[in-house]
Amino acid sequence: MGEDSSGTAFDALAWFMNVSTSVLIVFVNKLLMDAKHGYAFTFATTLCAFHFLSAAACVKLSQLLGWTQSAHMPWRVVMYFAVVADVSIASLNLSLLVNSVGFYQVAKLLIIPFVCVVELLYMRKRFSAPVVASIAVVIMGVAIVTVTDVTITPAGLLVAALSVVSSGMQQILCGSIQRQHKLQSHQLLANTAPIQGGMLLLLGPFIDKLVSGSWVGRYTLTTPGLACLMASCAISVAVNISQFMCLGRFSAVTFQVLGHTKTVLVLLTSWWVLHEPMSPRKAMGMMLAVAGMVAYGYFNSSSGSSSNSSSSSSSSSLDKLAAKERSAEQLPLFNRSANSSQDLPTVVTASQVMGSAGVEKRLTAVPSSGSLAKSGSLTTINVVAR
Repeated sequence: MGEDSSGTAFDALAWFMNVSTSVLIVFVNKLLMDAKHGYAFTFATTLCAFHFLSAAACVKLSQLLGWTQSAHMPWRVVMYFAVVADVSIASLNLSLLVNSVGFYQVAKLLIIPFVCVVELLYMRKRFSAPVVASIAVVIMGVAIVTVTDVTITPAGLLVAALSVVSSGMQQILCGSIQRQHKLQSHQLLANTAPIQGGMLLLLGPFIDKLVSGSWVGRYTLTTPGLACLMASCAISVAVNISQFMCLGRFSAVTFQVLGHTKTVLVLLTSWWVLHEPMSPRKAMGMMLAVAGMVAYGYFNSSSGSSSNSSSSSSSSSLDKLAAKERSAEQLPLFNRSANSSQDLPTVVTASQVMGSAGVEKRLTAVPSSGSLAKSGSLTTINVVAR
């Protein structure tokens, strides 16, 4: 009973931490990247590199001070994960460059069905009809809120497809690697974040030049701008830690579906605090998305309890959902040793999230006016400068 209560508490803590920090970083980065009312740091990919390196430094420091334990990963796995995660970040930024904002949002929503297909085919996970219907309702609601004009080009379609596949795989691998190698979130982050940050620091300026039209080296950094940049990096550490915690405890599908609570909260906060207009279409889309998320949580947890008779009837829906998804099978890629009988750990601590600081939040600035949007992947936060 005590272990169940502890697991539920960690689930709730991880989700609350991820939602709150994700919403907060959207507005901090909006201030940092907004050319009109902020500090015009429109270099999203380079900013992601700073986020990864900040997370890596914090995790390494905690290990040196003895607050957390270190763990080593196979070099092949580290490089594979880092490359997939960095391709996800770069392709999301390039997708916004070559596609309309509407098609960019459509591509982000397609991450959910992609992850479902991967989990169905390779992880042998089954989705009940009510769960599939609730996922469809969430996608429809978010689409109503975020999708406007949709223009498709061959190059844009290719980049968008790459962003969907890489973003979905990054989220699946995040949880799979943690369970396969029995890592905590901070240990995964400590192994992968330095590599990801280094790669993005080399490639970021060139991608940012394509997207924003200017070089990061020519940016004039002021004291207030530096303070805002440091605040963004500090918050990103918590964002990445909590994201890795969530991906270690829940499935990538659940992270994507319930992650759209952040989209709704960002829009509500913008309307309430910043007095941005709230059209009937946005309000209807948000209500539809919230209804779909509530239905998903209910039907998914009900499915988990029916398939696991040992679950206590007094367990909360969140606990049942986490218990079900922690038992998901590994991706074949990491099951090289068929004779290995390592059991998957069911507890992931807060430090685990730091494993890939960049997944967590990816920010994209758009020179023209647009809207502020947040995808549930991976965390990916997209800030469109107004």
